[in-house]
Amino acid sequence: MNQLTRRADQIIRLAKEIARQEGQGFVGTEHLLLAIIREGSGLGAQILRSKGVTEGLARDEIAKLVRDRLHETWVMGRLPGTPNFRDVLSRAAEEARGMGNWQVCSVHLLLALMAEKDAIGAKALKALDVTAESVRKCLVRQLTVG
Repeated sequence: MNQLTRRADQIIRLAKEIARQEGQGFVGTEHLLLAIIREGSGLGAQILRSKGVTEGLARDEIAKLVRDRLHETWVMGRLPGTPNFRDVLSRAAEEARGMGNWQVCSVHLLLALMAEKDAIGAKALKALDVTAESVRKCLVRQLTVG
């Protein structure tokens, strides 16, 4: 995988922390979404804020989507991640390369998360009317402006 920026690495650690705080035995896309929002200073968080997405709204949507079923997990460090979480990390590296970056940042994580259609994090964003297309448009505007 591409090297993570300091912020993206912090988001991954924060996702694990959120999962632990919630008593989860795994880290999933819902935790990654909450971590992007909670970290707050990355481009991914800025775009979500511009779309009106708050941690509270995201948590409400996630709560609606979470089912009482066990997910197959894989181990990343000491806290296992869902297959969707693993796929998001891999896809984020592809997003970064596709944009000519060698490091994965929060916006790559956000775009990759949204591509996992069956993942809780992606479904929560869809319910909040946030699409990959609208995120990409915001990204282009952000990169053009500053």
